[in-house]
Amino acid sequence: MINATELLHRQQVLADFGQFVLDNDDLQAILTEGCRLIAAALNADLAKVLEIERERGTALVRAGVGWNAGIVGHARVQLDERSSEAHAIRTGEPLISADIEKEKRFTFPRFMREHGVVALVNVPILLPGREPYGVLQVDLREPRAFGQEDIQFLRTYAMVLGPVIDRMNKARDLAHTTERYRLIVENARDYAIVLTDEQDKITDWLPGAASILGWTAEEILGKPAEILFTPEDQAAGQPEYEVDTARREGKAPNVRWHVRKDGTRVFIDGQTTALRGPDGAVTGFMKIGQDVTARRESEERQQILVGELQHRTRNLIAVVHSLADKTARASKDLPDFKARFADRLRALARVQSLLSRLEDTDRVTFDELLSSELAAMDGFAERVKLDGPRGVRLRSSTVQVLALALHELATNAVKYGALSQPQASLAIAWRFEPKAADGIPWLHIEWREDGVVTSGKTARAIPSRGQGRDLIERALPYQLGAKVYFDLGAGGLLCTISVPVSTSTHEENSNG
Repeated sequence: MINATELLHRQQVLADFGQFVLDNDDLQAILTEGCRLIAAALNADLAKVLEIERERGTALVRAGVGWNAGIVGHARVQLDERSSEAHAIRTGEPLISADIEKEKRFTFPRFMREHGVVALVNVPILLPGREPYGVLQVDLREPRAFGQEDIQFLRTYAMVLGPVIDRMNKARDLAHTTERYRLIVENARDYAIVLTDEQDKITDWLPGAASILGWTAEEILGKPAEILFTPEDQAAGQPEYEVDTARREGKAPNVRWHVRKDGTRVFIDGQTTALRGPDGAVTGFMKIGQDVTARRESEERQQILVGELQHRTRNLIAVVHSLADKTARASKDLPDFKARFADRLRALARVQSLLSRLEDTDRVTFDELLSSELAAMDGFAERVKLDGPRGVRLRSSTVQVLALALHELATNAVKYGALSQPQASLAIAWRFEPKAADGIPWLHIEWREDGVVTSGKTARAIPSRGQGRDLIERALPYQLGAKVYFDLGAGGLLCTISVPVSTSTHEENSNG
């Protein structure tokens, strides 16, 4: 069992790796640093990442530390029935060999024996959608019985690695197309490419823009880019919003109707990217878009997906680190921490499973989110009464925090509340308010427990304060702008949560 100092060290390792990922765009460097940190955290001699080669039926040593020259990038292991790596990939679960000399289930590659490997642990790396990428493997030159704390740490590390690898592979594929795009810029007339200065006045008007939008360079240079927007979008402030978003976030989607010189409209699918000088200051903007009026398809949508995936990866790393830190602070001892942290990681994993199945315009609905949490309650869900509309779509930025709040409410109900006593009841109701007095649409949620006995021999003491309640009463208002009411009454808990919904999400609900 690890002590508190080792636990904090492992948390720091996760934080250091997250920071390294944010500052680097080289997958090989990221995987190598990941191996280095994991080996140091577990006091191991060797570590490596194995990538599946499906056509060959092998796994390549993609990155690693401690290995002789000629191993990383060259050595392979067979993925057959006698392979420990294949077993971990097939089952989706960690596999431990405490002493390979006593191991009867599997055979091991010659290069590992030549390096003196005696013990190892394999942890599968899964991409979004649970697609296997390969294995994170830690190798030692002496026997070791890996503890559950080691395994949970490795699983957390591998869970972070999967989305990072997926994002970097997409970024690599995008980089490979950059050269093709350069040739297209000068020759293809299906793309409108426009450069503007820091005030969003047009400075460069390429041939594709002239072909699609009708103005010649002489007619349009020096004009504000808002001239290309429809009157209604100009009135709504869309030109300013687009460049402000690009200035703040680096890029902004530009998918809307535009106006040609002759007054007719063209639907452009593209984006606006901020251009920065050596000092990081914005010097202008690049607008690239394709005319999809007739066929509504564009390769540029891939850039929007990559940007969203990058945001989700950063957010996931931050959430995992925050969960570990806050759970450690609230735990009585290490076994208590392990149980709490594993439970919350499972709740987070359920959310990621829902998000990973979405297309770029899809949203997780509230009833999907609630059903996912209730389904994990080991049969208690049958006792819960539900009342609310289906299909209320949530913003992706809302889903993780709201899911963790629902998880804390459900956990409290099972341990101390309505689901811990057979005579008690739990009802969850929700309604969608399309347009409140403040002009913002809201989702209102009511969690009501009745018949809970709070005194006597069968009663269970309900904690008056804890990480779960802090998440609901503090994190929800701070992160989501939610309105929360939390009351531990005589008959059980009453908790109401009102979450603001973006205007675009309201329109999606109205239309679909």
